[in-house]
This record gives sequence, C-alpha cells and structure tokens, in this order.
Amino acid sequence: MAEDGYGTDETHRRKPVAGLTAAFTDAVGPILAVAVVGYLLGWKTDLDVGPLNTAGLYVLVPALAFHSIATTNLAGGEVARLSIGVVGYSVVMLAVAYGVGRLTGESGPLLGALMLAAAFPNSGFVGIPLSEFAFGEVGRTTAVLYLTVQNLVVYTLGVYVASRSADGSLGPLAAVREIFRLPLLYAVVAGVAVRWLDLVPADGSAAMETVALVGDASIPVMLLILGAQLAATDVRAVSRSVAPTVLKLAVAPVVGLGLALALGFSDPTVAKVFVLECATPAAVIPLALTIEYAGEVDVGHAGDRITAPEYLSTAIFTTTAAGVLVLTALVAALQSGLLL
Repeated sequence: MAEDGYGTDETHRRKPVAGLTAAFTDAVGPILAVAVVGYLLGWKTDLDVGPLNTAGLYVLVPALAFHSIATTNLAGGEVARLSIGVVGYSVVMLAVAYGVGRLTGESGPLLGALMLAAAFPNSGFVGIPLSEFAFGEVGRTTAVLYLTVQNLVVYTLGVYVASRSADGSLGPLAAVREIFRLPLLYAVVAGVAVRWLDLVPADGSAAMETVALVGDASIPVMLLILGAQLAATDVRAVSRSVAPTVLKLAVAPVVGLGLALALGFSDPTVAKVFVLECATPAAVIPLALTIEYAGEVDVGHAGDRITAPEYLSTAIFTTTAAGVLVLTALVAALQSGLLL
C-alpha cells in the first residue's frame, strides 16, 4: 500500500506508454472512434439524444459512480485533496475567464458563457473514458470522483453564473436545490455508506456484477451522446470561440498542473488524472444551463450577433476538435513522467 492508504497494485493500472503515437492509439484514439460513430449517427439520422442523455444521467453514470466508490482503494486524504483541487480549479478559471472576457469586451450572457466554458471541463463524457484508457481502474475511479465534485460546483456556482449573467432570476437557494434533483449525489452517498458500514457486496456477486455492467455501459453511451451533440452544433460562429479555446487548451492544463503540485497528492497517478481531467474540452452541462437561463436573445457586437448557447456550443465543438492533439500530447507527457 502506498502512503495515505492508496493501493498501488499494478493490476489496477495500465502500463505507461511512450510517445505520441502510443498515447493516441491507447488513450485518445478509442474515445475518438466511438465519438465519431455518434457524430455520424447524429448527422445521418437526426438522433434525439434527449432520452439517451436522461438514461445516462439518471441510471448509467450513478451506477458507475456507486461501483467505483464502493470498490476503490482511494483514501480519505486523497479524496479531500481531489475535492479541493476541483473546486480550486473552477474558481481560478472563472476568475481568469472573467478577466479575459472583460478585456475582450464581452458582457452579459456571452461573458457568462465564456466563464462556464473555461471553468468546467468535460470530465464525464471525455474525461472518464480517457482517464480509464490512459490510467486504468485508478484513472476511472479518480475521474468519477472528479465528475462528482464538479457537478456539485456546476449546480451551485455554475447555475449562479449562468443565471446572473442572464437576468439574475434564479436565486442561490434555487441553484442549490438543483444538486438534489439528480441521482448522482445519492449514488455517491450510497457508495460511501456501504463502504463505511462494511456492507459492500462481494466482488463477483450478482448485485455487484449488475451494477458494474450498467455502469460500464455509461462510457460508450456518453461518447455516442458527445458525438451526436457535436453533429448538431452550428459552427458558423467558430471565430467567436477563440478566447474559450485558448483558455481551455492552453491555460487550463497549466492551472491544473499548478494545483496538483500545490496539493501534493500521495499517489502520482491520481495527480496525473487530475491534470488530465482539468485539460479536457468544455463541458456539455453548462450548455444546458445557458439555454435554460440565457435564452435565445442575440447579443454581442454590432454585425456579429450571436446567442449565448451558440457561443458555448461552438466553444464545445472547437475545444473538442482541437483538444485531440492537446490531449494526446498531454497523455504522453503524463504517462512518461515528464510533468509529474
């Protein structure tokens, strides 16, 4: 066992691969392939991702979270450091994006969309499968915990930013209530509870096999949803997504690395996954928040009008497309031990 009680059994890790080619084929390539299938499916069939997204949000991801937490070796100290890191990353990136937005003349809904794009990485749809392919079981568990904490931030601070940048109609208490509407929080609590009470079903039992099977289904489903959503994106406003793209692909990894070094994770693999999660493309959930609270009102500069949802969806598209190269290089650097 490693310091702080985190297991280091090599059966729970994938062996590091060397070089950009290996990083792409072993980590980035598989998730890109499934996302491309989703893109083609959405493009050819006008797939409605709503039911798939609901199934993932209410069934598949909670099952994945419960199984990962119930069976993980991650100790309390690492969970605390990871939680502090996720919250710290979001706050820092919100502040940086606010400053950049003010300097570039953004305001109102577009400023809110820029902040949301920069502060909340796609730690679920991209981050979980990418972390698993790159770092095995440890990667998946860490990514699930990252997503869980991030969701708490999204449905509090994220909702507040989205609503206040629009018309300020949603109060802080209403934002907090959003946390309790989704089952992910309850799955995490249940996972922690069964571990604390020593009630985790035996590995290989029918109960755990069922939960594992449902949870594992979340990864390909999330990637199919991501691809289908990208197929529906109007990229005519791609020129307006320069700021969020630079913040997400250039600034975010540096902030994540700085926080990982400052927090002093006991297990270097957890630190590497944390940095990788921070560097993933702009998340999809803030887009739903922007649609809900910012509406379809054209904003922006004269002759360059755009809605906040269009702005954010374009940022998601560009950061996802350009992120293939950035994430490939980052995975190679992390797996080789160059950064951590």
